[in-house]
Amino acid sequence: MGKQSLIYSFVARGTVILAEYTEFTAYCVVAAESAGRQVPMAFLERTKDEFSKKYSGGKANTASANSLNKEFGPKLKEQMQYCVDHPEEISKLSKVKARVSEVKGVMMENIEKVLDRGEKIEFLVDKTDNLRSQAQDFRTQGTQMRRKMWLQNMKIKLIVLGIIIALILIIVLSVCGGFKCGK
Repeated sequence: MGKQSLIYSFVARGTVILAEYTEFTAYCVVAAESAGRQVPMAFLERTKDEFSKKYSGGKANTASANSLNKEFGPKLKEQMQYCVDHPEEISKLSKVKARVSEVKGVMMENIEKVLDRGEKIEFLVDKTDNLRSQAQDFRTQGTQMRRKMWLQNMKIKLIVLGIIIALILIIVLSVCGGFKCGK
């Protein structure tokens, strides 16, 4: 039948179900409009929990139609009576569950944000390591460049000093050579 919005149908005469059909595991309750939504939904939830606890071993999978009426029918009556007699408790419970769901949603969002931050932090740590490595390389290259420039500067100074000394010698020799210095 595929995915449909209709899950369960039945025809009844008073308290006797004459015909019913469902393709799914269905928990159903019919309530007066004045009951609102919280009480019937709480009844269904409580019934589902109790039924699952009692018959989760597989008995429900092999039971024939209406074979659990005597065994589970009184439990249904008991749950219905409890929900009708304690609507304020059901209302409080529904509010608490809604708050729990809300808090759960917020916590999931926070966990996702923390995980995103964790990924961003890892990215930043990687970038920091890369920058540190590049800074070390830059420092090493800077030191090598400074030494190279110092050596080049010293060579130029030595060449200039050599030229000055040569000029002084040439001047001294040319002056002394014409006057015969020292005689």
